[in-house]
Amino acid sequence: MWDKPWSMKEGFAIGIGLMAIGLVLQFSMGAVEWGLLAWPVNIIVLVCFILMASTMFVLRNKVYAVRFLATYKCAVPALILVSALTIVMGLTRQVPDGQPAADWLGITRMLSFWPFVLLYVYVAIILSQVTLKQLTQFNWRKMPSLVSHIGLLITLLTATLGSADMQRLQMVVNKETPEKRVVDMTTGMMKELNIAVQLKDFTIDEYPPKLMCYDEVSGVVLPEGNPETLLINASFDGGSLQGWHIEVDEVIDEAQPVAAGDSTYYEEWHESGAVTAIHLKAIAPEGDRTEEGWVTAGSFLYPYQLLKVTQHQYIMMAEREPQRYLSKVEIMTESGKQEEADILVNQPYSIGGWKIYQLSYDTARGKWSDISVLELVRDPWLPYVYAGIYLMLAGAVLLLFTAQRRKE
Repeated sequence: MWDKPWSMKEGFAIGIGLMAIGLVLQFSMGAVEWGLLAWPVNIIVLVCFILMASTMFVLRNKVYAVRFLATYKCAVPALILVSALTIVMGLTRQVPDGQPAADWLGITRMLSFWPFVLLYVYVAIILSQVTLKQLTQFNWRKMPSLVSHIGLLITLLTATLGSADMQRLQMVVNKETPEKRVVDMTTGMMKELNIAVQLKDFTIDEYPPKLMCYDEVSGVVLPEGNPETLLINASFDGGSLQGWHIEVDEVIDEAQPVAAGDSTYYEEWHESGAVTAIHLKAIAPEGDRTEEGWVTAGSFLYPYQLLKVTQHQYIMMAEREPQRYLSKVEIMTESGKQEEADILVNQPYSIGGWKIYQLSYDTARGKWSDISVLELVRDPWLPYVYAGIYLMLAGAVLLLFTAQRRKE
């Protein structure tokens, strides 16, 4: 071993050696703190990496180890080891950013795990040497490979170094006043932004209500472990629930209870706290008995209502699930610019380098929530990451064309 020319054995030895060094650093220093690479440290590190890679390439003819980096015998073992750790990451529940690892070794926080980071840097160095070699020995036939390597190198470097500059903030907006205060989701610190957001309207589109059978003794929805539900949509024309035949007489999407002697009925009411009310008939499995009445899931203003069908069993309505929630907001900048925007889940609004996402709302008040929780994300390095990805895609397309030409 270590007799020239080196083979994959030496490649694996280098990679495993880096992992061993990483474990020593992990136990002695703790996980990698990417926050230390925030601007301008990351740009300094990037310049140093470029200078180091260029110097290594210049010395390749004098230093055999550097020349070895540009060979597949070095690249393949490195990629195998990185892939192995990536598989471990995929099979292990990873903790959110800003939280300590959930295990003693640190693999539940793989992106800050020293062995993984060192292998990652190692792969970037190998890629830089291969890319420089292709640039100095330019060949049109190898253009797809060159473009792909450049794109991959740009993506690796910018995605890693730019992660420290990414900001994820949480803002709670209301209808009363514009809000500028945000909470950093990584550090938990509160600060003010140079933009203000005010909620104009918040709406939720809900899925149709569902009926279920509840057992009072066991405290579970029947059957236990696999609850049976009955969806009450516009086309509902009767159904079965735990043997009971269910017929629906009336559905009021927004209603309030009205006391009438010893009983309660529901009427339309389109105000905050309204409930969805269903009047139904439940016919016993034997057909010898019928129970009828109102059921609701309740709200922050009114309690739920069940329909008793046996001594211990009730027909109940599950809480309606949100299908889509939307915030209509007004955004104001320091320059005096005002914009109105509709923000939905997975449909962010972009302004001033920020992407504003719909994150949550007051779940206790549901569709009548008077606040909206937004997430503001800013990643100044993201355009460069996209540029690297587009170069990789371009390299793949070029590879298809050149492969077809060679075949012809």
